[in-house]
Amino acid sequence: MKLFSLILAVLLIGPTAVGQSLPLVPLPIELSVATGKTMTLPEVITVSIPNDPSWKGHVEIVGDLIQRMTNGQHRLVLSDDTSPTLVIDRDTTLSAESYSLETTEDHVQIKAASLKGLAHATATLLQLIVAQSSRELPQLSINDSPKLPYRNFMIDMGRNPHSVELLKETIDLLWFYKVDSMQLHLTDDQRIAFPSKAFPELWDGLITADQFKEVEAYAVARGVTIIPELEVPGHSGKLRGLYPEVFGKTGTDLVKSDEALKGIQTLLDEMIDVFPSSPYIHIGGDEAFGVPEDLQRGLINKLNAYLKTKGKQTLVWEGPRPGKGDNKVNTDVIHINWRTINYPADQMLKDGYRVVNAAWDPLYLVDHYPRTNYTMASPQHIYESLSITRFKHMNPGISTFGQPIEVEPTDQLIGFCMPWWEGREENYFSQIVPRLIPFAEVAWNPDVQRDFQEFSSRTEQTEAARVAAFYPVTIKAADLVVPDDGVFHNQTEIVLHANADRDIRYTLDGSEPSVTSTQYSQPISLTKSTIVRAAAFADGIQVGHGSRANFTAVTPTKNLALGKPVETSASSGSPFSVGRITDGGTDSLDFYLGYPADPDPITMTIDLGTVQQVSSVTVVAYTVSGSYEKYTVEVSADGKAFEEIGSRLEKPKKPTPSVDHSFPTRDVRFVRVISHGNRGYVFDSFSKIIEVQVR
Repeated sequence: MKLFSLILAVLLIGPTAVGQSLPLVPLPIELSVATGKTMTLPEVITVSIPNDPSWKGHVEIVGDLIQRMTNGQHRLVLSDDTSPTLVIDRDTTLSAESYSLETTEDHVQIKAASLKGLAHATATLLQLIVAQSSRELPQLSINDSPKLPYRNFMIDMGRNPHSVELLKETIDLLWFYKVDSMQLHLTDDQRIAFPSKAFPELWDGLITADQFKEVEAYAVARGVTIIPELEVPGHSGKLRGLYPEVFGKTGTDLVKSDEALKGIQTLLDEMIDVFPSSPYIHIGGDEAFGVPEDLQRGLINKLNAYLKTKGKQTLVWEGPRPGKGDNKVNTDVIHINWRTINYPADQMLKDGYRVVNAAWDPLYLVDHYPRTNYTMASPQHIYESLSITRFKHMNPGISTFGQPIEVEPTDQLIGFCMPWWEGREENYFSQIVPRLIPFAEVAWNPDVQRDFQEFSSRTEQTEAARVAAFYPVTIKAADLVVPDDGVFHNQTEIVLHANADRDIRYTLDGSEPSVTSTQYSQPISLTKSTIVRAAAFADGIQVGHGSRANFTAVTPTKNLALGKPVETSASSGSPFSVGRITDGGTDSLDFYLGYPADPDPITMTIDLGTVQQVSSVTVVAYTVSGSYEKYTVEVSADGKAFEEIGSRLEKPKKPTPSVDHSFPTRDVRFVRVISHGNRGYVFDSFSKIIEVQVR
């Protein structure tokens, strides 16, 4: 193969003009591009590959995606051709997740040591192919590997169900953006999603063992690891409630009982059988309220010793404080530090543990159970603030909110975990996808130079590639007033499209489409909030994943601020965009989610477009369980000199969602709300303005 020789631009870390021209996420550690040199992709891309069934299976998956995303213009064919277009070699000198990808005038060469490394390379290739609509790939050389070995996304299945289809879609999302693993929080007080044969009454009756094994195989084929979690001794109410004769009636009973230990080991054996590829098993370990900490540490050590006999490494949440001597948790156990309160991150490292950073700020994504609230940072905040050495909370009442713990770089910091807690499937993708992508880039390389505008430009193109690869049906709506959030006034029309004239089936009730669902033939008129789901079928067989989109109907109240642009000092991101405060909606969860509103307040400035005669500003804010928004309202005619016309700085005797601030009529073009956060429910650091109406 011709050697790549002409290197005119080099990208080592962070975006440059070269990086901006190549929409790759995460940015490769080392990228060189030959300016003006391209490679033309042939219609038939012949492939040579080592004789490894798992590698060949992966390439077949990639071939299907390339054919779909290029509308059949290109297809991969395994071949013994002496000069194939795509050459895949095993290079055992590379680390497990490393890969190289090189394009010349007529060849693409990929080198990797493992299936994970190969999957990272093919994800890069997929992004490159769709980005170059002319099918002319740049001649380039990439040598890439993650700076951190542990890059995990967690799904809470112990509060709300999540379907097999959702898990598969998530696996493809993680593969495409090179996130190493998916943790399944399978057990909690509310439900147990794991189908135990030994304790059948535990199971929620939804996903069978065979289906989980199917998901496991799906993940392995795409280079993604599934990490199962059994939560003990905290969050074990379901275990104890259904089998008290085994697991005891209290958490203390559980940690003291030999019978309970055997039961836990049996459950762990069953999980290992279903998810055999994971080098890790998570055993919980946090929030075991009322259970003596010495007994908690003893249980962790017993389970760690047992899992070592199975060839597994033990993961635990930050839980009991450090012990001493024989009662200290074994340093083999990997700790996920999530709130850095009872066991601060710096102390964990000092005590010799490997640590995973899962700091609330910016990593926690919480769709609170039941449907009462949301807690999550914006994509921009995640991208700009995520640091492997920083541990910060989102709660101003906790010391690490104002004084985050900053530690020195060390190999003991092995990576990140981004957890999705308590959430519902209906909200999952709209909230997860925009936040997981910036997480993926920084988790791959925490030293990447941060330019959110440049990153967003790349993301737009990589998302177009991902959608083209995995989702044959596009869903588009007319006349959205907040496009990123799917908000419309009164009525909208939904248009579904699939290439190759495939049969499209859809549902409007949130259920997964099947071949017997309603057939799409003309635009769909929506007049109420709806989850639209659609899938493409060929000969009765579904092609790719089904698409979904959430649309929110608003019957607006006419006022001067309706639909007007808003600028804010704090980013938000869908589905909580700042445009929500002028979209006309006053539903209790139709809010802008601004963070942080402490110690400095957040400003939201509405431009009415022209000077208007104004005599009142109504602020509608999230109010539940006595919470209230702490804010000041100011107005200005020129955007320079602002005058305060109202405020709510103290908790009222009876908090109400809507407050009218009236004043003598004056000339106003700009209305500014200065928020100190929504006080008194969950975390005071979030602003939750629902609507601002101007009259």
